[in-house]
Amino acid sequence: RGGGKSHTVARLLLYCAEKLKLRIVCGREIQNTIQESVYTLISELIFQYRLYFEVGANKITHRGNETTFNFRGFREQGAINIQGMEGVDVVWIDEAQGITKKTLDALIPTIRKEKAKIFFTMNRFVRNDPVYQFCQGRADCLHIKINYTDNPKCPEALKHEAAECQAKSPEDYEHIWLGEPLPKEDDALLTEELVYTAPKLEFYKGSGGLVRRILGVDVARFGEDETVFSIIETKGVTFWEHIYQDTKRNKDTMWTTGQICDLQRRFNVDLTVVDEGGIGGGVIDRLTELTHPVIAFDGSVKAKFERYSNARSQGYFDLKELLERGHLKLLNDPALLEQLLNIRFKYKSSGQRAIISKDEMRKEGVKSPDRADALMMAVSQIDDCLSHKHDKENINPQYGITEDEALLGQGQVNTPLPAFGLS
Repeated sequence: RGGGKSHTVARLLLYCAEKLKLRIVCGREIQNTIQESVYTLISELIFQYRLYFEVGANKITHRGNETTFNFRGFREQGAINIQGMEGVDVVWIDEAQGITKKTLDALIPTIRKEKAKIFFTMNRFVRNDPVYQFCQGRADCLHIKINYTDNPKCPEALKHEAAECQAKSPEDYEHIWLGEPLPKEDDALLTEELVYTAPKLEFYKGSGGLVRRILGVDVARFGEDETVFSIIETKGVTFWEHIYQDTKRNKDTMWTTGQICDLQRRFNVDLTVVDEGGIGGGVIDRLTELTHPVIAFDGSVKAKFERYSNARSQGYFDLKELLERGHLKLLNDPALLEQLLNIRFKYKSSGQRAIISKDEMRKEGVKSPDRADALMMAVSQIDDCLSHKHDKENINPQYGITEDEALLGQGQVNTPLPAFGLS
């Protein structure tokens, strides 16, 4: 707020409209009246500087070269209206944080005139705003971040309001005045603080115990989805570290099976869990034929505890609990952290908590959380892994632990161990 974004774009477009004959459309997701658009701002600039335009009730036209400004809402009565957009030179979408992925998917392919441009002006709302997701990382996108502190013409009254906001609520100040996305949606499973703190955790180096490793695999074959291999390892009795992650695309089930076998050997994995949905079932069948131990994970089946709608939901809430306790150190992988922040949940009428499905996320323009799912599946097997009986000779000698410490890690001595996943 106060950065001068709208004034800057409006003045730039008026300047271009004086020099070139252009078709300019100024739009937003919903526009009930033209006064809700940038029509008023553009009209006031024309009158203030006595520019050579005719300001009509719903349209602005240059009197010389016939450049036109049209104003529209892209969603009318629930339907998307992008008729007549094919020959447009410039589209300016103000309040672009309100644009939906559905509208973008319909609009972007329609703007295909040579050298056409799209301007988005926005104050970010949440991390996965569709426009931000669409523009992020594109080589053909110029991204300008500007706040009231960068605007030499920002009114003193606005500066005063910003200072008041900062004093009362630093979080609101960062969102409203500095353009930072809200740290958490109401239905987000995890907070930014929780996720970004996890890679920085340090565990006590001297903690003993039997080392256990769990491999979680989320299987994909073709397309944008990734096959992800994720390994977590014990650090003491109750602490875990995410020590390994690898991702591949467009690999068949035989290659994936071979990679799992290799990881089981290299890391001396205790438990391997594979998503049996889709083509994951083929990987599980082949591992079983090879007599490699594997747990089939079906996220849609009934959860162990009635408060969760299915096994996938319980797995993610177990992951949340582990992070809240500070008992899981994550790999510092930006894609993984972003996916964890995109995980959302809802309450069912029965009171059960349900994680939003992958299909629902895709419909909203959020990519499949393959890396997060592989980690979640590994975490979901922690209780079973800790109760799993190991022979003494399988104790990893590099840690130099005693037999008593090994038995402690197995829960075979009379020392109470904190229960996990029971809250």
